Amino acid sequence: MELAITGTSEQNRLINEKSPYLIQHADNPVDWYPWGDEAFKKAEDENKPILVSIGYSTCHWCHVMADESFSDPAIADIMNQDFVNIKIDREERPDLDQIYISSVSAMRGSAGWPLNVFLTPDAKPFFGGTYFPAKKRFGMPSWKEVLTAVAREWKSDKDRKKLLDSAEGITDALKQYLNGGLLHKGSTIPDKKAVRDTAKSFYESHDSVYGGFSSAPKFPMPVVLDFLLFYHCLAQTEDRQADEKVEALDIAVHTMRKMARGGIFDHVGGGFHRYSTDEYWHVPHFEKMLYDNSQLITVYLKAYDITGYDEFAATARQSLEYVFRNMTHPLGGFYSAQDADSPEFDLAAGKDNKSGNGRKAEGAYYAWRKTEIDSVLDKHSAAVVSYHYDIRSQGNAQNDAFGEFTGKNILRETGSIKETAQHFGLSRQEVRTTLESAGQKLLEARSMRPAPQTDDKIITEWNSLMISALAQAGRVLGDERYRIAAKKAVDFINASLFSGKGELYRRWRGGECGIAGLASDYAFFVQALLDMYEAFEDREYMENAVELGDRMLDRFYDSENGGFFITAPDHDPRLIFRAKDFMDGVLPAAGSVAAMNCIRLFRLTQEKRFLEAARRTFIAAEERINRQPQSAPLLIAALGSYYNDHK
Repeated sequence: MELAITGTSEQNRLINEKSPYLIQHADNPVDWYPWGDEAFKKAEDENKPILVSIGYSTCHWCHVMADESFSDPAIADIMNQDFVNIKIDREERPDLDQIYISSVSAMRGSAGWPLNVFLTPDAKPFFGGTYFPAKKRFGMPSWKEVLTAVAREWKSDKDRKKLLDSAEGITDALKQYLNGGLLHKGSTIPDKKAVRDTAKSFYESHDSVYGGFSSAPKFPMPVVLDFLLFYHCLAQTEDRQADEKVEALDIAVHTMRKMARGGIFDHVGGGFHRYSTDEYWHVPHFEKMLYDNSQLITVYLKAYDITGYDEFAATARQSLEYVFRNMTHPLGGFYSAQDADSPEFDLAAGKDNKSGNGRKAEGAYYAWRKTEIDSVLDKHSAAVVSYHYDIRSQGNAQNDAFGEFTGKNILRETGSIKETAQHFGLSRQEVRTTLESAGQKLLEARSMRPAPQTDDKIITEWNSLMISALAQAGRVLGDERYRIAAKKAVDFINASLFSGKGELYRRWRGGECGIAGLASDYAFFVQALLDMYEAFEDREYMENAVELGDRMLDRFYDSENGGFFITAPDHDPRLIFRAKDFMDGVLPAAGSVAAMNCIRLFRLTQEKRFLEAARRTFIAAEERINRQPQSAPLLIAALGSYYNDHK
């Protein structure tokens, strides 16, 4: 095993990387390689399969597998002897992540992170999965058993032939799914009714009791909420859809209220956690992502603009304050994420609690014992907070499947301000004042706890989403701070993430930029520039958007078949193919954002090349739109905009 010697400790070659996730694994006894020529040459020279392990720095189960398996010298010996091991940060390389997570999903029916995929020396996948325990449990084989079985088959000429044939078949299927098949069968632009059909599909899947569009786990899905708000506004001009425009708005408002009042929202520090593990939005997975919060800020501001409901403006403001306080680089960019795990700490005792003794646990920073609330607040304030946020002596997290929050409380609003005021015989303003003052005291007290780790890399795509949120905030709320922060972030990207030749980079950290920009980086920054222009009417933003929009077309648009590739032609020679992405998930697909950008750019410039790129993107995705409308709400919103402009 080749290890770098740093000080008195052995570290593998990941210590030289910029990604916080990769650096987290630099002390592993596993001989990790970053993705690149060195690893592939070793695999080719030694005829070894490649293990690609993909995750991100704030991933709870990634931490678990690292602690259980990747830190175990005996398991590391097997990995080092029989495989070439590559670590990938999915946030730096979503192009690789999309290909390999799609392959595991096809093989096993589902996929997630940590993602562990076995490849041939020419990067084609033949087997994979997600988390594997160090010892056999949960009905899953141990990681050692998986490694041993794959190595045994690879060493057998007969079995290796089967693995190679399987890799070819999987790769061909992936090409059809991600770069062919449904994407190239379209012959006409989808009918306008696809927009209405998509809205109806969300009406049908909506949880009328708790909000959201699925059972547990529940993700915020801001792209769906944004589509419903868009559809409401679109339907304003069509009287025959009057009932539907009300229904679209009602569904969005209902879900947004449930989310903002639930435990998925941080009522002390602001900002939304990753997702809810239950159907009630109560017990979250506690990591906080910049891309979630930036999109949700934008959606809550749009909802406030439409409805005038102050609660939506308040949620947006609290989340903006969280970003300013915890996620902002002094130069103006925004950090990527905060971890779900942090060391346990007993605030009332003033020391590590006896059971954990400082061990890291999910949500340790955010959950409260009632004794902690009572020790921080005066008796009256503690009573009001406990009533309003459902604080109980025995804890309120009954929906905690693993018992991690026994005796602890995850703040959630179980009643309204009005109900709390009636219960205590106070005015609503007195309740608001008490909650605000108590919140500041709880925030100050919470800051005494060991904080979750912050992934401080700055990603162009996600920063662009935050710029869009700040532009919306500046326009809707009229606070000059938001405009200044948005401008500073744009200036940061222009100064730090462009090459001298005008090429955009994806990641900046520690004064260095790296990784050639993907379609999402270009598309989201074009969107941010357009949002800045619309909010503040500075023509420089429009001119920059048009210039970068042209570059986006040149580098990523498929002029032969329509649609947008995720990567530029010269991005990475080790990619097994160039993929496209029309499916909107927790992040909008780059192709969807690019199509909407093209419509907006056409409106501003009347340049037909933009309109034609959007039109041919819709044609390329015709069958996907018709068969799976819920998978592409932003693309269908772009289609609605197209038809609205061309009645």
